[in-house]
Amino acid sequence: MNLFGWFKTTPGNVTVLKDVIWLTRQAKFCGITKAVSQGLVEQGASRGTVLVAHFRDCLEELQRISEAVGSSGHLSVASASSLRGNPGSLSCRESETIEILVGERHPLLSHDESILEFAGSLPCRCYLVHHVSLEDPMMRACCGEWVESVLKKLGMADDEAIESDLVARRIKAAQKKISGQTFSDIPAESAEAWMEHNCPEVWRQSQR
Repeated sequence: MNLFGWFKTTPGNVTVLKDVIWLTRQAKFCGITKAVSQGLVEQGASRGTVLVAHFRDCLEELQRISEAVGSSGHLSVASASSLRGNPGSLSCRESETIEILVGERHPLLSHDESILEFAGSLPCRCYLVHHVSLEDPMMRACCGEWVESVLKKLGMADDEAIESDLVARRIKAAQKKISGQTFSDIPAESAEAWMEHNCPEVWRQSQR
């Protein structure tokens, strides 16, 4: 069953923010670093940030960010799989606010929705946001080079980010397409390896 079918609407304690879209992976992780650093300065004792990744390569980048900005009780890093069905993995009080920052989109929508399910199971207020780059395998599969070309023609720089409803719709459409053409869900170290193993035809098409 689609996880959204359990909720019908977004859980009342969760605010889902628009995806933050970067041109390159380097720019994305620099942007996440700035967002985390700023958040740690601004947030009080009742706020916290959780960096989440689906795949090991992204998780390692987020762990480096955590180490660079100075880890504390207000900042933690977790894999999406460790959160799935495990609300006790994150301790928070009802009076607190948690920002869940996801460093990528999973090719399967159900994996992204599992993070929303986790946020909805917490007793506190949550803000959920995904950071993606056009170099991410998932984005290369759904957006192609035309999006990057259009954005650059509009003057978007590598160190800038946008929020685009058009790109968001293409991501959801691609995830649905991949779900229909995926014959397995074998875990992998990276999104690229996952697509090569589980939906090779979609991945080959994205490389043409």
